[in-house]
Amino acid sequence: MIEVAYMSNALVRTPRLDLTPLSAEAIDALLTGDGARLDAITGARFRDPAPPPYMADALPVVRDRLRAHPSEAPWWNWLIVDRESGEAVGSVAFGGPVNSEGAVLVGYAMYAEYEGRGYATEAVRALVAWAFGQPGVREVRALAPVWNTPALRVAENVGMRPVAADEDDDVGEVLLYALTAPASV
Repeated sequence: MIEVAYMSNALVRTPRLDLTPLSAEAIDALLTGDGARLDAITGARFRDPAPPPYMADALPVVRDRLRAHPSEAPWWNWLIVDRESGEAVGSVAFGGPVNSEGAVLVGYAMYAEYEGRGYATEAVRALVAWAFGQPGVREVRALAPVWNTPALRVAENVGMRPVAADEDDDVGEVLLYALTAPASV
């Protein structure tokens, strides 16, 4: 079992990782590839200051939303940083604040050179725990294409189970995974 330290609402620490929400300014630097500005804002080193795979299309919308609602930053993109090296290794993103059903959607992407090291599982597990500590969150969900074995494995490794399937015009069949909040003691 991984112990997670919650330093504040803006930092989650696992044994190997620091996770912090990205501000609108950090997302803008990421989108423009401004490595020096990105490093200064986040304190992380980026080998290539580009968005993690699959996240580039959503980031302009998230950036604009955060400009209007900066307090929502924890409900959008979190940067995953390897504490030992100080390098950005990927991102975990929620799909916005908890919805009327008490659910949040989570997605995750690693930079290619950091895949297969367990970072995604460790980061998603920590942020699922963080989400369940927030008011009104009763379920965390993830969508993954059936062909994306690493994404499916991460969902299963954090305790999610498939609850539905659907067809997406861009990626084909996708599975909806879900995990219900643990019962209060």
